Amino acid sequence: MRNGLFQCEEFGTSTQATATIIFICPHDTPIQKVRFAIRRLLRAGYHVVAYQPTAVFSEADPMILPELISQVREDIRSRIAKRTAEGVTEFGFFGSSLGSFILYNCVGPKVPELRWGVFNTGGNLAQGMWSMPTLRQLHEARGWSLQRLEEAWAELQWPDFGRLDGCRFVFASSRRDSIAPLENVSQYLEPMLRAGADVSVHEVPAVSHRTTVIAGLWKGPQLVRMARLGRAVND
Repeated sequence: MRNGLFQCEEFGTSTQATATIIFICPHDTPIQKVRFAIRRLLRAGYHVVAYQPTAVFSEADPMILPELISQVREDIRSRIAKRTAEGVTEFGFFGSSLGSFILYNCVGPKVPELRWGVFNTGGNLAQGMWSMPTLRQLHEARGWSLQRLEEAWAELQWPDFGRLDGCRFVFASSRRDSIAPLENVSQYLEPMLRAGADVSVHEVPAVSHRTTVIAGLWKGPQLVRMARLGRAVND
């Protein structure tokens, strides 16, 4: 078991009347860089538990990803159990890029308390990583191909959601996102829809994957409200 695959920090005050948001940063992004988004969620009245994944792709070892997801998921379960014992009853999530993919593997029977949340971009992780030249070269040097990566991550890319009746999820995406483009999102929504979830897509103005993520982070409170209460996002 590897240690140090993620860092975690809590923001705001957890009370019985406050919803807790599990917030997971994008790849290679420290919590410090997304504090602007966390502050906006705090001002909207949420308690935030922020996770920063580390070292998941730089070693060109695809087996790190499932271990990272497992460790983050167990930590989320532990923190939710603690808060539940204190009387907190509502938990949601906001994941960006890699963080979105991690949370994609947390909903449903794995962490049933996560009934609503935002996937700030989403798509085929292997293809997305392969489109980044530096990471692709690292993996090619270790003998990995895109096909082998997709095979190694197939269970993570297509998880078993069980039943998602009563769950409400929002995907934020952009047509200009070359790594996780809007036109590819539907195939990742379908398994959730078949499992009974209410899933919607909100397009954000952007010119790249990075700016798509930033736009989604800036719209965090509106997107969360849309997921939590089913209310439209105000542009």
